[in-house]
Amino acid sequence: MSAITSDAGLSLLAPLRPRCATILMLHRFAVPALGVRGHDPAVLAKHLEYLRHRRYRLMSLMELLNQLDERMPIKENSLVFTVDDGYADFATVAAPVFAAYDCPVTVFLVTDFVSGRMWNWFDRVEWALVQTHHHEITLDVPGETIRLRWARPADRQSASEKLIERLKGLKDSAKETSIRNLAQKLEVDIPETVPEQYQAMSWNQVLACARHQVTFGPHTVTHPVLTRVDANRVEYEISESWRAVATATDAAVPVFCYPNGTALDFSSREKVNVERAGMVAALSAIEGCIESSGHGRADPDRYALPRFAYSERHSRFVQIASGLEARKARIRGLFS
Repeated sequence: MSAITSDAGLSLLAPLRPRCATILMLHRFAVPALGVRGHDPAVLAKHLEYLRHRRYRLMSLMELLNQLDERMPIKENSLVFTVDDGYADFATVAAPVFAAYDCPVTVFLVTDFVSGRMWNWFDRVEWALVQTHHHEITLDVPGETIRLRWARPADRQSASEKLIERLKGLKDSAKETSIRNLAQKLEVDIPETVPEQYQAMSWNQVLACARHQVTFGPHTVTHPVLTRVDANRVEYEISESWRAVATATDAAVPVFCYPNGTALDFSSREKVNVERAGMVAALSAIEGCIESSGHGRADPDRYALPRFAYSERHSRFVQIASGLEARKARIRGLFS
C-alpha cells in the first residue's frame, strides 16, 4: 500500500484518479492529561504539511458550495475539513494546528451542549461504564437484552462503544430511559455538571476561533438521531440550532450537519426542514467525494453531501485525499 500512496505511485495512477473535492469529518482531539482520546495534533500537523507541500487546495466549506453554485468543474483535488459536536478540545488543541497551516475548518455545534444546558448522551454512557465498580451489565432495551462484560480499562471502552451503537437505534425517549436504567444498574450517579473531559467549547471560544478562519454550523440542539424523533422535534432541532449559531457569531455558515449521518439517520423530511430553515446544504456521514460530472460540472445532492471520516493512518489518509478511495468505492459499487 505504501507504494501506491507514494508520490511516484500516485503519479502513475493519475489517469485513474478523479478530480474531486473531499469533505473530511473529525470529532475529538487528544488531551492525555484529561484522559481524552482523539486525533493526535502532531499527526494532523504532518497531514496538513503533506497537503500544503503537494499543493492540494484546502478550501472552506462555503468556497466549495460557491463553486458548486457557479457550476464550475472541479479541476484540482481539494479538501474541506469539518469537525462535529463542538468539544472544548477543538479550541484548545486543534484550532492552533489548523491556524498554523492556514487551513479553513468548519465546526458543527450542538447548541445546548455549547450553552452548558446538557452533555451528550453517548458521553454519559461512557462515563457510567468507566466509573462503575461493576464488571458486567445486563440491560433490557426495547427489542432486545444487551449483555456486556469487561475486565480491563480497554474492555470498558470497547463495551461502551458497543452499547452506544446499540442505543443509537432506539427512539430518543427510550434511549434516555435506557441510560437512566444503565446508571442505576451500575450504581453510578451521572452528574448534572459536565466533567471536564467531556466539556464543550464556550461561546467565547467560538468567537475567538472565528478570528482564525473557523466557521460554524448547526448540528441540532441536543444531538438526537433525527429519524428517531417526531416531526415537531425535527423542526425544532434544525431551526433552533441554526438560529442559535447564526445569532452567536458572524462566522455562521448556512449548512446543517446530521447527527450520526448515515443513510438511516435522515430522510426527505429532514432535508425539507433544513431547506425551510434557510440553509443551503447539509452534510452526511456517507462516504464519498464530490466529482465533476461527464458534463464537467459537479452536481451532488446539496442536502446529503458525502464525507469521509478522517484517518490518522497515513496510507488511508492519502488514498482519501487523492481520490483513490472514492474511485475504489465506485468500482466496488459496480460489482456489488
